[in-house]
Amino acid sequence: MFNDFFERIKFNKLSVPHQNLMFQKAIPILDSFDASNNYDLNQVIELSNIVQIVKSVECPTNVTPEKFNEYRRETDTISRFVSSYFQRLDLSDIENIFQGIWTYYPLDMLELLEKFGLLEKISDSSVQNLLDKKLVSLIHILNCKKWVKKYNQVITNCMMNNKDAAEIIIKYYLVKDSREREDVTFPKALTEEKKISILNYYVNDAIEADSDYLELVENAPIIPGLDIDDKLRLKAKKAKEKSLEKYFEENGYVPYACTAVFQETDEDKEESYNEKDRHAYFIYSKKWIREHLDFPTLLNNFIFLLDFFDLELRSQFALRKKSIIDDLLGNSEGIKHYPINTRFKNSQMIYHEVLSEYVNELGYYGIGVEDLIDYFFKEYLKENFNISDFEFNKPSKTVSLDERIKLLFVEIDSLLKQLKYYREDGCIDKELMSISSKPVGIGELKSFQEQKYAYAKGKDLKEEMRFLFKFDLMFGMNFAWSGYMSLVQIIAKEHLFITDFTKAAQGWIIWLIERGSLRLKEDGSLGLNLVRCNVLCDLYENEVVCFAHQTVETKEILENLKKADEIDIGDTLFSRQEINYFNFVMNKKEFSNGMDLRNAFLHGSFRGTKQDLQRAYIETLKILIMIVVKTNEEFCLKL
Repeated sequence: MFNDFFERIKFNKLSVPHQNLMFQKAIPILDSFDASNNYDLNQVIELSNIVQIVKSVECPTNVTPEKFNEYRRETDTISRFVSSYFQRLDLSDIENIFQGIWTYYPLDMLELLEKFGLLEKISDSSVQNLLDKKLVSLIHILNCKKWVKKYNQVITNCMMNNKDAAEIIIKYYLVKDSREREDVTFPKALTEEKKISILNYYVNDAIEADSDYLELVENAPIIPGLDIDDKLRLKAKKAKEKSLEKYFEENGYVPYACTAVFQETDEDKEESYNEKDRHAYFIYSKKWIREHLDFPTLLNNFIFLLDFFDLELRSQFALRKKSIIDDLLGNSEGIKHYPINTRFKNSQMIYHEVLSEYVNELGYYGIGVEDLIDYFFKEYLKENFNISDFEFNKPSKTVSLDERIKLLFVEIDSLLKQLKYYREDGCIDKELMSISSKPVGIGELKSFQEQKYAYAKGKDLKEEMRFLFKFDLMFGMNFAWSGYMSLVQIIAKEHLFITDFTKAAQGWIIWLIERGSLRLKEDGSLGLNLVRCNVLCDLYENEVVCFAHQTVETKEILENLKKADEIDIGDTLFSRQEINYFNFVMNKKEFSNGMDLRNAFLHGSFRGTKQDLQRAYIETLKILIMIVVKTNEEFCLKL
């Protein structure tokens, strides 16, 4: 299939490297073009693609500027030839015409027929046959506004009880940053009621409905033009579960898994990964726990033993950017959805297992995580910062687990309010607490630091990081780059010069040197500005860096980016990623696919198995642990 894709020349407006490759392939066709030749339809469509490519690319290194300008002038002649060819084209047997078109040319054909005003020669029945026989895909005809307008009812009828139509609707309305919203035009006859009918067909009757799309329907937010009710959401949920169950039965797929255990070992922790069964193992020392049962150490274990936080105290279970696997799979991200990517799913699994085992291990000594939290707010803050205003009422160990979770959510609400008042007033007024009924959003909490977090903002900065840490620019190299995953990696390992890149890519390399992330060595070869690359890599991978934890050099780089208005400065107690994670767990205000645990437990609407209840408890503890660690960080930085 891949080789077949390069059988003919195809224009791709979204890929500059592809256009450059296609231009090289087009050179002999441009050199031999003769309007008197007996070109067939596929060749004429190819010529039309070549015209678009020549107008889009820059002059490559293997073509002189004079010759390139000659090619540009030649496109006018080719365009007139293509127009003349189509005006003479016999469209009486449109089905046979489309049957003879190369696999990747139907959309080009639709656009050319539209461009040259030839739709009047094509009957409704012919269009119906093209769609029914799949000689033209539904998505392609929906990309052509004039086709949709002229064949309004024909296209609408074709979309009813149509799996492809359902998935187009789902992507148009429910996928974040979907191209369908830019390219697709729905026929006027396709009412909202008909769209919902198509989705009902997809959920109830479509063969092999995609579980990812079913999940998007299940968690769809309220959207103008597509009112998905709760009954349809529930049916989508059940259909998704059935689809996944069937898939695993038929494919014997072994998902990523992990095991966390405490054993009698001298090593504090050991981590390993079995590639064969895709299983991660985390082994922690019982001896370490037994010999360090003081509460400050047990709290510090969340940072230094269990790795819930990194050295900048960023919560590691909060969402980070997509992995390369997600990019390659092209996983759909729902509109108003918390983006649950592969990396996030794996980290959720790991931290659930690790925290569950830590809870069990502490339980052998009669200690609960709630005891550690109680100690932190009632004793630790007083002993270390002379702060005695905070209150935390830990639930009794005798109450049921669901009641314990409910009481913990009450305490979380109280802690957020106490943190807000302490930051504003330097103390906590108990009377004010008692009369205040308005809940405090986690995003309202401010840091004592005027600039605590930095987030990438500027287009140039984002472009710089993309070129450095993804493999985009490596397509512009003049030699094989197999084995490297980023420009930074290959420059660090190979002795490269600017001329090792194509002319189009050389401009970007020079730009990266001007930006300061790349440098020229004495012999003219390329090198890295390690300090800048390190801080930008940190920002690229984690999407946030903390000012207080930076070196003098990296702080200077961040300050310069701030002056250039290329980073956003955050003064909140929690980072944006942590705030989003908190809201994902606690409610559905921000994300329609949120866990909604706070509301479910406080309003008595939680319904789930014992396993679901245990997962809810672990998630609740993670939120409390995040509050404790970030609160401690604040008071440490304030000293």
